[in-house]
Amino acid sequence: MKEATAPPLGSTAYQRLRWDIVHGVLRPNEALIEGELSERLGISRTPVRESLQRLADDGLIVMRRRRWYVYEHTAEEIKEIYEIRAAQEGFAARLACQRATDEQIAEIAAAAAEVDRSGADDWVAANDDFHELINAACGNRRLVELIGKSRLFHFNRRLANGYSPDQRARSAAQHRAIVAAFTARDPAAAEALVREHVLDAADIAARIIGLVR
Repeated sequence: MKEATAPPLGSTAYQRLRWDIVHGVLRPNEALIEGELSERLGISRTPVRESLQRLADDGLIVMRRRRWYVYEHTAEEIKEIYEIRAAQEGFAARLACQRATDEQIAEIAAAAAEVDRSGADDWVAANDDFHELINAACGNRRLVELIGKSRLFHFNRRLANGYSPDQRARSAAQHRAIVAAFTARDPAAAEALVREHVLDAADIAARIIGLVR
């Protein structure tokens, strides 16, 4: 049996930095300095430099005055990102509703319940788990990869803190409706509900971002 090897340092650094940018840990227009990132990640500058170039290829960072900065998406770009996600994740939900095992559906239901009872600090992670379980259950690896690449802007703590109680209650109700569609094995309803949920989140994100900018 071939012995497993650790992923290259550059790949690990890229994934970590990409996650931090997409989830809002590294904020729009924040400067990315090779030396500081190298020290923070505990690796040499070469894999950091390679990671920054990959992030630039993704459109997540830009070079200004010979320094990298986190790219600030416009409201129109964020809308487009969410529209792509709605199409991809909606179809993933349709496939998952058809292909998921009973155990996977039970996990999705449990994740929705966890989102519903999570506090402000845990809501983002719990919400991620719910959606990722649905995507993983679709049984299409290429679609899951495309969804990952399309997530150039993500639900994050800044957005979560901007939700009103009514908006959060609506989001939770949508999760419960999605779970009901899975339980009933209704692919068309699952797809429509996930699309509606993602587009609803896009409208809320646009309002929150408009207020904080």
